Amino acid sequence: MMKLIWTAAFIISLGTTSLAVGSSDYSSPTVGVLQAANQFLKQKRYADAYQILQSIVGAPEDDRQNLLGFSARKQGEFEIAGRHYEQALALNPRHLGALEYQGELFLELGQMENAKNNLSKIIQYCSSSCAEANTLRKAIAKASQ
Repeated sequence: MMKLIWTAAFIISLGTTSLAVGSSDYSSPTVGVLQAANQFLKQKRYADAYQILQSIVGAPEDDRQNLLGFSARKQGEFEIAGRHYEQALALNPRHLGALEYQGELFLELGQMENAKNNLSKIIQYCSSSCAEANTLRKAIAKASQ
């Protein structure tokens, strides 16, 4: 655990600016923790990202739940991931990232119709050309082959 904290502190000190959660209206400490979690996600260190995301205070809860779901799904923890996506969408039914990632979870579970329903919602909320729609559309096409 201590090694993880030191690693996160190091990543925060690098000043990474890429966030995968959609908003930048976070307090500075929260931004740093989100940056560390985002860096772990990019490095496919999903367990580390999950652990950090559990400790975040001050970030929008829908974003946090979405990233917790992503981290859990990438570790093969589909039931846990599903609960996080449901929580994110209960807080914000129009959360495009959660709809996309939940759609990808549905595909991994063989639930094609649910994935298509999520794609329809994304298109309804943003358009057929937004990034989340394009990503989920490609995943559906690949799963249909």
